[in-house]
Amino acid sequence: MVGGGYGIGRATATILARAGARVAVADVDSERADAVAAEVGGHAIVGDVTTVAGAKDVVDTAHEVLGGLTRLANIVGLADFHPFIETEPTQWEAQFRINLYHHMLVCQAAGRHMLAEGGGAIAMVASVSGIYGARNHAAYGVAKAGVMSLARTLSNEWAGRGVRINAVAPDVIATPRLVAAAGGAADDVIAGMDARAAQQGVPMGRFGRPEEIAGPLVFLLSNLSSFMTGQTLVVDGGSMVNFPHGI
Repeated sequence: MVGGGYGIGRATATILARAGARVAVADVDSERADAVAAEVGGHAIVGDVTTVAGAKDVVDTAHEVLGGLTRLANIVGLADFHPFIETEPTQWEAQFRINLYHHMLVCQAAGRHMLAEGGGAIAMVASVSGIYGARNHAAYGVAKAGVMSLARTLSNEWAGRGVRINAVAPDVIATPRLVAAAGGAADDVIAGMDARAAQQGVPMGRFGRPEEIAGPLVFLLSNLSSFMTGQTLVVDGGSMVNFPHGI
């Protein structure tokens, strides 16, 4: 469980544990990793998966403490907002590192174990920003499109050897990070977000919750999705099916 100490990662770790999985919770923040590991009866791992050594260490440690590695969810990502014309190369590179590059590192490290040991499943978090035109966060959108492409490519290479790769593409999710950034009481912030979703025409009339992304991730890791690979599940409250022109 990479990025398991917060938000969607924490919700995913919780559901995995409830389903009977032994869970290793990896996070760059030791306090968050320890807290969630204690909640789910799992193992805490601290590391920065945006570096080659960090990604390898996190995955290899999970393999060691769990006695093998057959399932991996990667939640790590963060959006930075700038008009494209104002985006500095350093900002572009940073967005690719936090939203795409580390997926390559984690998949390589996990793939070495899974391919050698008979198979497994990896689920990654993409975004609808990689499907739409991502206004004012081009680097994030392009990187998330890359996550979906990576799932397709690795499926072509690894499916015949028993390793499945899929992704989930959320729309806006009321994560603790977004709620905290908005300020104010959490219930009021979430109510305001939901009202904005309804005004913007989201068919379900609200934005999502972390556990509503965690569920699809766990599905993709489970044998319930045993004939799925290279796919991206869009989880967006119906946004993509909404005709935008109002006629």
